[in-house]
Amino acid sequence: MTRWAAHVVIATAVALALIAGLASTNFAQGRPVTIAITGDAETMDPMLSAISTTFSVQRHIMEPLVDNDPDARVVPVLATSWRALDTLTWEFKLRPGVRFHNGEPFNAESVKFSIERSRDHARSLLKAYVSLIKEVRIVDDLTVRLVTSEPSPDLVANLANNVYMLPPRHAREVGDEGLARRPVGTGPYRFVEWVRDDRIVLEANPTYWGPKPQATRVTIKPIPEGATRVAALLAGEVDVIESVPIPDIPRVTRSGGYRVLRKQGPRLIFLAMDVHRDRGGRHPAGSPGLPEGAPNPFKDVRVRQAIYHAVNTKEIVEQVMGGAATPAEQILPPFMFGYNPKVRRPIYDPSRAKRLLAEAGYPNGFSVRLDVTTDRYVNDREVGLALVGMLKRVGIDVTLNGMPRLIYFPRMRAFDTSFQMSGWLTLISSSNWAALLGCVDPKTGYGRANYGRYCNPELDRLIDIMRTEMDEKKRLEAFHKAAELTRQDVGKIPLYFEELTRGVKAGIEMPVRVDEYVLAADIKFR
Repeated sequence: MTRWAAHVVIATAVALALIAGLASTNFAQGRPVTIAITGDAETMDPMLSAISTTFSVQRHIMEPLVDNDPDARVVPVLATSWRALDTLTWEFKLRPGVRFHNGEPFNAESVKFSIERSRDHARSLLKAYVSLIKEVRIVDDLTVRLVTSEPSPDLVANLANNVYMLPPRHAREVGDEGLARRPVGTGPYRFVEWVRDDRIVLEANPTYWGPKPQATRVTIKPIPEGATRVAALLAGEVDVIESVPIPDIPRVTRSGGYRVLRKQGPRLIFLAMDVHRDRGGRHPAGSPGLPEGAPNPFKDVRVRQAIYHAVNTKEIVEQVMGGAATPAEQILPPFMFGYNPKVRRPIYDPSRAKRLLAEAGYPNGFSVRLDVTTDRYVNDREVGLALVGMLKRVGIDVTLNGMPRLIYFPRMRAFDTSFQMSGWLTLISSSNWAALLGCVDPKTGYGRANYGRYCNPELDRLIDIMRTEMDEKKRLEAFHKAAELTRQDVGKIPLYFEELTRGVKAGIEMPVRVDEYVLAADIKFR
C-alpha cells in the first residue's frame, strides 16, 4: 500500500469513528446569546468572499462536506466518509436524511451544483480550492465521485471549511442577488434577518441533523472598534467578543465576571509591494501610492530586501502587540506542513537597508503610501504607525493610509495599492503559497490575495508540485525550496502570526478555533 493510500484509509476510519461520536451526543437547549465580531459580513453568498469573518457568519447557516475542528483536524459533516479510488478519483458518501432550511433534500445533486458553482462562477473566490476538480460524478443520491485533472493530495482539506453546500433549486430561483441577501443551508441555525452594520439574527434549526445547539437564538453584532467591543462585554450587552484588544486583556481578566480565552493562531500579517507596474500614478495604469511618473522602486529586489532589513519584527511583537504574536520567519507557521526550519528572516539591520537602497539608486530613499486596515487585525493601525517610523529611519518617507475593511479589501482586489499591510489565514499549506505568491490567474485561482502581483514562474512550478504531488517527500522538498526562493526574492515580507483572543461572560465555555471562527454552536452554558 502506498503512503497516500494508507493515509486515506486512516482518514476514513477516523471519520467513521467521529460520526459515531456525533450521533451519541445531544446537548440540552439553553438560551439566547449575543456575539460581537470585528466587522460585518461582506455577503451571504459563500462563493463570493475570502474573508474569515464572513465565512464565520455563514458557517452558522451553511455547511461543507468536511470541516475543521477547533484544532484544525478534518472531521466529517455532510459527508460521512471519503476515500481515494485512485490518484485522480475521490469518492464521498453523503449523510442521509439531511434537508436544507427550505425543505430541499441534501443529496449528490447539491454537491455537484455547489462545487461547480465554486469552480465556474466568474466572481468566485474559491476557485483555487476546486480548480483541479474537472468532473463531479453522481453515482447515486448519496454518493459522489470527484475526478481531478491532476493528483490532488489536498483535495479533502481544500473542501473543509471552504465549499459550503447550497440548495440547487433555490439558488437557481433567487440568483446571485438572492443568495447574497438571504442564505439557506443545512446548518444548526436558520437565517432570520440582516441589518447591515448593525446585526445578523439567527435561530436554532429545530430539524438539524446534528447535536442541537445550546444557544437557541443568536444575534451577531459587528463592532469594529476594540474598545467598544470590550465596553459592550463588560456592560453585559453581549456575551462573547472576538479579538480582545491587547491593552484591555488585564481589565477583562480582573473584572471577575468575564474571561479572556487565548490561543496561538496561524494568521500571518505581512507586507506586500506592487512589483507589476513600472511607474507611479493614477490607478489602474499607474501605481497609486507612488509619486506621479516616478519609477516603481519595488521592482528592484534590493529595495524589497532593504525593507525586510529595516523592519524590527521583534520590537513590533513586544511593544506594539504586547507579546500577543509570534515573529514570522516565513509565510507558514512552524506547526504547518511545509515549514522550512532552515529559513530564517533577515536580521534587523538599518545600516544594511540603507546600503541596499543606495545600491538600487535610492540613496535618499523615496516616498510611498502604506495602505492598512483600521478595523480588521489586532492593532492594525498601531502596527502601521510603527512601520512608518522604522522605514523613515532608513530614508523611506511613508504616509500611512488607514481604511475600514469594507473599503480596503475591494481596493486591494482591484490592485489599487502600491504598498500594503494585510493578513492571511488558511489551514492548507499549499493554498497559502498559491493565494499569496502564485502568479495572478483567474482560471486557477492562484494569486487571489497577491495584491502586489508578484510573479515568479519558478515559484509557480513549485506551487504546482505542492498541489499535485502525492509523494510526501517530493512535496516537502517543493515547500522548502519555495521558502528559500522567496527569502531571497522577497515576494512578501512576513511580519508575525497573531494570537487569537476571545472575551466571554462567566458561565460560557467555548473553544478558541484555529480557523478564527466564532461559532454559537460551540457555546456550552455551565
